Amino acid sequence: MVPPPHKAETELLDHSDSLPGAIKPVVPQSHTESKPIALDLSHHLSIESKIRQKSLLKVSSSYLARDPELLSLAAGLPSPSLFPIEKITASVPIAKHESARNGLWKDDGLLPGTRRDLHKEKDSSLKGHSEYDLSGALQYEQGTGSKQLLKFLKRHTEIVHNPPYRDWDCIMTGGNTHAMETVFRMLINPGDYIVLEEFAFPETVEGLKPLRARMVGIDMDAEGMRSDSLEQLLETWDEAARGGKRPGVLYTVPTGQNPTGATMSVQRRSEIYNICVKYDLVIIEDDPYYFLQMSDYIPGADPGVVQVPKTNDEFLTTLLPSMLSMDTQGRVLRLDSFSKVAAPGLRCGWITGSDGFVERVLRHNEVGLQFPSGVSMAVLHSMLTEAWGQDGYLDWLVNLRAEYTSRRNAIVSAMDKFLPREVCDWVIPSAGMFVWIRVDYTKHPHKDNGIEAVERELFEAGIENKVLILPGTWFKVNPEARDVFFRATFASVSAKDMAVAIKRFGEVLRKGFALQI
Repeated sequence: MVPPPHKAETELLDHSDSLPGAIKPVVPQSHTESKPIALDLSHHLSIESKIRQKSLLKVSSSYLARDPELLSLAAGLPSPSLFPIEKITASVPIAKHESARNGLWKDDGLLPGTRRDLHKEKDSSLKGHSEYDLSGALQYEQGTGSKQLLKFLKRHTEIVHNPPYRDWDCIMTGGNTHAMETVFRMLINPGDYIVLEEFAFPETVEGLKPLRARMVGIDMDAEGMRSDSLEQLLETWDEAARGGKRPGVLYTVPTGQNPTGATMSVQRRSEIYNICVKYDLVIIEDDPYYFLQMSDYIPGADPGVVQVPKTNDEFLTTLLPSMLSMDTQGRVLRLDSFSKVAAPGLRCGWITGSDGFVERVLRHNEVGLQFPSGVSMAVLHSMLTEAWGQDGYLDWLVNLRAEYTSRRNAIVSAMDKFLPREVCDWVIPSAGMFVWIRVDYTKHPHKDNGIEAVERELFEAGIENKVLILPGTWFKVNPEARDVFFRATFASVSAKDMAVAIKRFGEVLRKGFALQI
């Protein structure tokens, strides 16, 4: 593995370039001697990643950590007295544990005083009177992101995933798209193969193309990537025929996969992890929908009536274990984001992995992202630490689970009512924001024109009938298409509009397949 940071650099990470409100990172309780340390997986690093060096300007501030009386004329930090933003205020919902489980945190559902205004102000003395004040938030930050926010995220990661090896760490990102692009560049050289689901978010594919990566899409079923197909591919890999070595990286969205909505079972996650151990693959676990796991869909029931866990401990037991929580070797790089659980415009997330991999992410951040928006980190820090705390954040996640379950129920109920089962089917999603509809093109009058022609005809007919639903070929990884698929989302549309849209799509299918309307 890449050597650990020099002692001076460790001190630098602790002291944040003399920024106000600096704190030392908390060593999670799970970093115990009883756990193993990560394997040396540095052979998976790309040439680009291996040649990245420490930022000399960042390392220079380590001298301030050694001698607090040292006067610095080194760092090019603007004077906080000249920052034009004097104060920011954010209003966030506050709910007691019991009321957090009685539906959305709307104004009419909360007790008086259950919204709180959070304030961040400049500290002209720069003495760190608050843990994370506005002067610090608006100043240059380390590539790790805010140490104060990281303190919360490390504890959150420990509570939810409790990585089973000792030397893990977290580093902040600009959201999962940025994180994905960073780890791709860390692990992939031109011409390398990477395996991923046969259908993927288009930006994933577009992020790999400029790296000249060669993608292999693994067959999927109702639980996502098929472990038997993955093992067969790796076991029978022919370097001469493929023109390249066996893949060393697996990318997956195991929960509420985009676009298919598939969620891996515990057994499937374990099988895939063990296959990656057997064949020495690094796993990129991109999991922005992890907390949008839902209760079961009950046909005919009121979509708005949702059962929720009574306690946070119960909530945590209902969550499927992440691959990170199974990882004893440090081969999982887990990507988390606030985009689906708070707001995408915050552009904040974090990567969890072994110390060696996280150190390489830091090197990439220093000359790229540098760090997420300080204002965003300040708002998140206030909301998570000052307003909610760990339990309050879990209350909020339970609330999201209930809301997305209700929306999932609404769209599936409409599909049951309006879509013709004679020509289409779907798997009810148990997490995420999407439902994947398979259409049997072999029953279409124009089937001889081919899969993509039938899909395009139905897509364009949908536009004419005033419903936009995305075709599956937009998401395919492998060049061939094996059936017609469409992706529908239930994330932001009202139950009423979802029903209208699904009804219109049902009309398109019935007309296109010459079914009785």
